[in-house]
Amino acid sequence: MNIDRESLPLYLQVKMTLKEEIENGKYPRGSLIPAEPQLEKIFHVSRITIRQAITELEAEGYVKKARGRGTTVTYSSRINESANAIRSFTTEILERKMKPGTSYVTLKKMKPSKSIQDMLELEAKEDVYQLIRIRTANDKPIVLFETYIPGHLELSMDPKAFEDSMYDQFEKANIGKPSVIKETFSSMLADMALSKALHISKGSPILKRIRLSLNDRNEPIEYTISYYDGQTYEYSIELHQR
Repeated sequence: MNIDRESLPLYLQVKMTLKEEIENGKYPRGSLIPAEPQLEKIFHVSRITIRQAITELEAEGYVKKARGRGTTVTYSSRINESANAIRSFTTEILERKMKPGTSYVTLKKMKPSKSIQDMLELEAKEDVYQLIRIRTANDKPIVLFETYIPGHLELSMDPKAFEDSMYDQFEKANIGKPSVIKETFSSMLADMALSKALHISKGSPILKRIRLSLNDRNEPIEYTISYYDGQTYEYSIELHQR
């Protein structure tokens, strides 16, 4: 690999190259990067330069050196969502300096199943909006959202309106954003439909989240089943002793 000796310091060029390769998945989390003698040959630089580059990568949390074991990749490309506040997917992705998007969206009105009817506390004859979306981060499919919204709420029937934050559409329709959210989590393996939707292998781990959102009058306004790529997305919860 050629290094530009008239440009940035050599160690910095080595660091930037290795960092990019780690982020792009050439060296996944838990794997070993090439040993120092190999890196010397790859980059045509001295051992001191390689060690300085690795020291900086370790300081930034990308790798961990262990005597006799080599240098292990510790960087994780997973998106971590915090359960400490109510945020939309769009907000979560933007806060991580990534580009949110939607690769697929459908919207229709339909008769709900008995379980959805009960969750949304609907009368027997009431319809629901069914909103199906595949949301992306930096153009990579991350999650499939299957959302049901009470049909008596006045929402736009234009699917394109929901390519960004659904909660922004709630505010535009004077529904307001959720005041209370109740969630349950489980794990499952991707079937063929999910593998195609999220561009993952059949049998890959899926984080399944069921969300019921209530307004400030404690009325259900959203019931969503989310299927996250378990290799890309993780959820953290912070608890405090009372």
